[in-house]
Amino acid sequence: LSNRFKNKKQKKNTHMTTEKKIRVSLSFGTGSDTLVLDTAGAVLTNLYGNPAFPTPPVIELDLQGAVAALNAGIAAQVQGGTAATAAKNNRKAELANLLEVLALYVQVTCNNDMAKLLSSGFQAVSQNRAQTQLPKPGGLRLENGLSGQLLLSADRIPNARCFEIDVALIDDEGKPGPLTTAGLHTRSRKMPVNGLVPGRLYLFKTRAVGGSTGYSDWSDPVSHRVL
Repeated sequence: LSNRFKNKKQKKNTHMTTEKKIRVSLSFGTGSDTLVLDTAGAVLTNLYGNPAFPTPPVIELDLQGAVAALNAGIAAQVQGGTAATAAKNNRKAELANLLEVLALYVQVTCNNDMAKLLSSGFQAVSQNRAQTQLPKPGGLRLENGLSGQLLLSADRIPNARCFEIDVALIDDEGKPGPLTTAGLHTRSRKMPVNGLVPGRLYLFKTRAVGGSTGYSDWSDPVSHRVL
């Protein structure tokens, strides 16, 4: 009886001390074009040359080529029809597949080290099951990127899965037009908004995605002129 009690106690203690396995988020596979491109950009910047991940199973040039192909597909879709959209979707799926291969490699190689995982450019699946309402994003800042591009940054919000951006063109009388979505971004810093008209003034708002209500409140709007 004594030995049986000890064995049960040991099993219980082993269960209680089992560490949660961290996992790489694969949300880019079902997200927007912007989300998969943002993820690829973060991985290209952080994974290759990272000593924690010495042997990525996807060659850097192949990932760069898949990014360029998707960008070309998005550009062709603007003036194309159904065929152009299908071609773009195929290129998006190809890029997402490459990222999934890299994500699984990172998940295994990081050895359950969150800091190491995040250093790859990928995001981790949240382990916080106690959801609360996310706060309204603050600290919005805008800067010019490439021609026709603005980069929006906001203060980081813990547990936010991503950020959604809305944009509106401001007319010559200072009145904003209808808001349109500018995509989802996994990071709150330097979120690119493309396809803007140089010389025109635009209004921006963002909200965090996640938490108990699905979305935070929209941020206070900010405006900026495109170079």
